[in-house]
Amino acid sequence: MSLNRAQHASIEEIQSAQSTHDASIEDTRATPLRFRRGKRIPLWLPYTRNIAMKKDEVCFSYNGGEVSLSWDRIHSILFYGSVCDLSQEFLDRCVKERVPLIIHRRNIFQAVWVVPSITTGTTDILTRQILFRENQKKRYHIARALLKAKFQGMSWLIPFPSDFQGNYLSVEQMRVREAHHARWYWQRYYNELGFPESSRRQKPHPLSDALDAVSKFVAGIILRWVLYHRLSPQHGFLHDPTNYPALVYDIMEPYRGYIERAIFQALRAAQEDGDPVPEHSYVGFAIRVVERLMDERVYTDATRQIVTFQELLHGNVLALRAYLVGDAARMMPPLPARPRGGRPRKAGYVLYGRSAGPTDFWSEARSLEK
Repeated sequence: MSLNRAQHASIEEIQSAQSTHDASIEDTRATPLRFRRGKRIPLWLPYTRNIAMKKDEVCFSYNGGEVSLSWDRIHSILFYGSVCDLSQEFLDRCVKERVPLIIHRRNIFQAVWVVPSITTGTTDILTRQILFRENQKKRYHIARALLKAKFQGMSWLIPFPSDFQGNYLSVEQMRVREAHHARWYWQRYYNELGFPESSRRQKPHPLSDALDAVSKFVAGIILRWVLYHRLSPQHGFLHDPTNYPALVYDIMEPYRGYIERAIFQALRAAQEDGDPVPEHSYVGFAIRVVERLMDERVYTDATRQIVTFQELLHGNVLALRAYLVGDAARMMPPLPARPRGGRPRKAGYVLYGRSAGPTDFWSEARSLEK
């Protein structure tokens, strides 16, 4: 099933689940949680009231229900809104299991990030990351690969910038070009969703709040992989080190357009069906759409595999690692694509998914075309 069709098909199911909750309570329209067996789960927990620790499990009571999971099923945790006191036992277990925590609310400028410490491996990837960042030629290559993929992902709404292809731009110039492109993109995005007088930076705003929450949710997924592969989350190549994990947002850039399109299509489908999503429920609705998107199967040409969308996020961390350690001559972010001929690309990494072979792989891959 394509991403496009999957998002439209899930609208009725999403709204049915949401209708069981009090519509006057913010962000509880999409709280029921259903998990696929054997998969690590990125958790989104709105207004958490209590956390109960068991031997190998943890139970969260939040605004809309509760969920119990064993620690080996938890990928990352995003606490949205107010959260109960976090015990030392809970924090110690998060560090032990290497589960990153993010606490985000609309009324705070920066989210709170609680992450395990970074350890070194036999390849000392952390040193390579810092050295590559100081090498302007290599930093330029990585930043350009990330931005090119980002512009490609945003081309569903506005064209790929013609002055970016083939022209040399410094990293600072690329950031300026990105800002101009984003301004046009967001103007179209907000206008077509019925907010012609609003902008992405307008706060508070129901759509901006939802997009911010989604960004933190996806950042938590990426952060776990960044830490797992012993990279520094603070040292980005496109974004400068600040008080947020710059590398995490570097890795996210190529996939923003696909994530934002899924939210856009779901909101538009609800409007066209005559049952628009109430603005106070945008956050919960958008998170639910993205949770479903993460499980969608896509074909990526970088490794000629069929994988889940969530695995693409891991794949971009692997793409960076392959370039840093010399397994690939250039960085190749894995993106959703349509099957095409030619020789396989030398990406330097393999994802968790189905690989090409003499089976029904290609017919299945073509059925996933966007």
